[in-house]
Amino acid sequence: MKESRDEVMGNDVKSMLNAISGTYTILLIDKLFPMLKKTSDMEDIYSALAALAEMGRVMEAMQMIRGLFGIAGEEYPCLIASLEEQENMQEFFVMEFLEDFFEIIEEYRLGEKCEI
Repeated sequence: MKESRDEVMGNDVKSMLNAISGTYTILLIDKLFPMLKKTSDMEDIYSALAALAEMGRVMEAMQMIRGLFGIAGEEYPCLIASLEEQENMQEFFVMEFLEDFFEIIEEYRLGEKCEI
């Protein structure tokens, strides 16, 4: 029987991954959004990442995240890079990243509605 990711990682590790995700997701989107200018473009990125995660292609999702940092002109954070050897942590990180990404897109969407 395969252990779930919740059984493998303790709460401290999950809290750390959540903090890393929250910190770097906002940084990334704050750099990308002015370049793209539309939440629909950000939603497309989210959809592609979510599809990779749903298909279990976590490594590819991590590569896409790395590429997004490059597009944004940012160095790939060493804290995220350090997860590349830890498959269970990568999976949890990608899920946290997607949750944060979605929440931030929603905030941008609300901001767009207020400007109309």
